[in-house]
Order: sequence, then C-alpha cells, then structure tokens
Amino acid sequence: MTDEKIDINFKVTPAQKETIDLRAKENGFDDIGAYLKVVALRAQTFSISDAGLSQEEPTVELGFAVTQLQKEILEEKMQESGAKELAEYLLYVALHGVVTSVIEIRSTGNLDSMLERIMASKRR
Repeated sequence: MTDEKIDINFKVTPAQKETIDLRAKENGFDDIGAYLKVVALRAQTFSISDAGLSQEEPTVELGFAVTQLQKEILEEKMQESGAKELAEYLLYVALHGVVTSVIEIRSTGNLDSMLERIMASKRR
C-alpha cells in the first residue's frame, strides 16, 4: 500500500453545509475536512434514512483526502449502511454522526496518526 492521498468530494445544499459546519464546530473541529474524515471513518454501522435530505439541488462541494486503505474502509462502511453511493454515506454521517475521538485528536495534534492508531487497534 502507498501513502498517496485520494481526494473524496461530494456536493451538499447550502442548508446542509450550514448544518455540517455547526456539527464540526460542536465537535471541536476548526477544519470541516478533518471533521468529515473523522466522522466518516469512525461512524458506527447504521441504516440510512431520509433525515436531513433535501429536494434542493446540491451546489456546495465538500471534501477531504484519505489513503487507499481509508478509502476501502469508507466503501465498506457505505455498503454496511445500505448507501448506494459514497456521497450518500458521507452526507448522512456528516449531518448525523457524533465524533467520540476529539480528545485524542487534540492530545496528539495529528489526525492521520490518530486514525492509524484506531485502525491498528481494530486489526488486533
């Protein structure tokens, strides 16, 4: 595996972006990309519902970078949740996910290191 980063982008409505910004701030994140990455990788298995979805056309693009391994984890979580597309999964967790690892991120100051430790602990 390579450490090359892969950009993941998806579109949301302005109202959804406002909610996601609020969720990021509530969870102590200054960077929305970091929030999206953490919540997408840390979310527990769930079933997608229509909550928070809008009929308005998405116009704001959000995104973050992941490694190939992290992308595979996201795709696995997407399938487990019943989402048809990665964008659907990411929108749902961005709007509804609760971050439980904020303290660890702040204590190390390095999001990627924290995510690597989480993945290593799951492999044991």
